[in-house]
Amino acid sequence: MLVRLLYVSRAVHPESPEATESILASARDHNLSNGITGVLCYGGGIYLQAIEGGRNQVNALYTHLVRDERHKDVVLLSYQEIS
Repeated sequence: MLVRLLYVSRAVHPESPEATESILASARDHNLSNGITGVLCYGGGIYLQAIEGGRNQVNALYTHLVRDERHKDVVLLSYQEIS
């Protein structure tokens, strides 16, 4: 079963482009090997990310993202099954 998860969060260091590049690099490495696709948007110190993949993989990733210290105030906006 495939799902799509959408969340927003605040950057801990909004003035640091290196922090955003670090998040993007981590996402590319991890997501590809776990069958997850998505998009990461950033502006004004806010991240918006949509991730899609198998339910277990997306759930595990979201659990990791909530604990990631490079951002804070993670809010789940949407979680739904997709085809």
